[in-house]
Amino acid sequence: MKLSKKGLQLKLKGGLMKIMLRLILIFVFILSLSGLSYATNGMNMISYGGQEAGMAGASLGVSNNPVAMNNNPAGLTAIQNADLILGLSLLMPDLKHRDYISPFGPNNKEGEDRVFPLPILAYASRVGNSSLILGVGVFAQGGMGADFKGLNTAFGTADRTYTNVRYAKITPSIAYEITKNFSVGVAFNVGYSDVEMEFFPNTFFPGAEGVPSFAGMDLENEYAFGYGAKIGLMYKLSDVISIGSVYTTRSELDYDNGEIEFYGPDPIGGRYDASMEGFAWPASWGIGIGITPNSKTLIAADITWVNWNDALDTVTIKNASNVPGMDSIDFRMDWKDQIVIAIGGAYDVTENLTVRVGYNYGENPVPDETLSPLFPAITEHHITFGFGYKISKNMRIDGAWEHAFNNTVTYYNQEAPFGPNAIEEHSQNTAHLFVSYTF
Repeated sequence: MKLSKKGLQLKLKGGLMKIMLRLILIFVFILSLSGLSYATNGMNMISYGGQEAGMAGASLGVSNNPVAMNNNPAGLTAIQNADLILGLSLLMPDLKHRDYISPFGPNNKEGEDRVFPLPILAYASRVGNSSLILGVGVFAQGGMGADFKGLNTAFGTADRTYTNVRYAKITPSIAYEITKNFSVGVAFNVGYSDVEMEFFPNTFFPGAEGVPSFAGMDLENEYAFGYGAKIGLMYKLSDVISIGSVYTTRSELDYDNGEIEFYGPDPIGGRYDASMEGFAWPASWGIGIGITPNSKTLIAADITWVNWNDALDTVTIKNASNVPGMDSIDFRMDWKDQIVIAIGGAYDVTENLTVRVGYNYGENPVPDETLSPLFPAITEHHITFGFGYKISKNMRIDGAWEHAFNNTVTYYNQEAPFGPNAIEEHSQNTAHLFVSYTF
């Protein structure tokens, strides 16, 4: 039975709705898998997608698959029928902390070794023979965290610091091909984030002359929803050069429904309802260019400004404690805006095999005066290698390996009990594998 054009459009839309419902379930599943989330451009991953990962995230001027909804949604117009992408990234961070303040000797601790899976699923379809493309995806956007056990504290105890900030989102998207060379696209971000934090949770210090009291804390079950959009443009200057531009709005995250527990005697110690404010996912703006000097070669470059300064200033944890000074706890962060540069290239070795390479740089956004083992998101330089292999007419796989070089920062955070000349180190490896299918 042959469907009419209208019938085909309704069928496509109905199928898209079913996929959206399934993606909502997968969205929750992603968060259950991801555990601690480490990112490398501040709290963001440097790339989203297998092809993009091999080129160190350079994609704004060359996006051409369903993952474009999280890179440059205007690139969805490259899809001719319908495409589905399923991928998994495995993050393997290496963290170290040193300080010299404990009376029991210096700390020289490595963070707990773990592998963290971050899945991605994206689907997009052209509506009939029109210039309109609809899509939806689920992305583990990023986060940050660290787990240091057995730290010798300034208060004479051995204790733990632990953070886990995760952010994932569903991205219903729409793109339109205005002319053969000019496209626009919008991805609507519906995000979910949760936070856990332990700061010497089994330590209490009553205070002494010139030294304030200290009660360890354990914060859990904080979560928030955030909303925003990613707006993209793409223009093909010629058969050789294409350019793209993307603006992502700020997503406010007001965490609630959490609980905080303070360690210590009455009335200091206790468990209270808690909320957290002053934390957001940042706005950003980027431009990119793609150059295809011949049929086998692609060169891409992006530059993106990330507005961390407006997103992470002072984070405040409010709770129901009746003890003065404990009902509102401030964590001054004062992150700096970040410029991220990504450069990548791809070369078709054969009709089926493509190899890729890339470099990504984003200056560490964490000021020395607010750094701590709670939020050591300090890596800057990254290199990537990748490949793509066409299995059949409709299916291909893309893989990549990403290395974030070790960055060592010596700092003195006078609001944290780690003393002068404390040190954080962070390096990271990430493996990416994606499967795509064209209908």
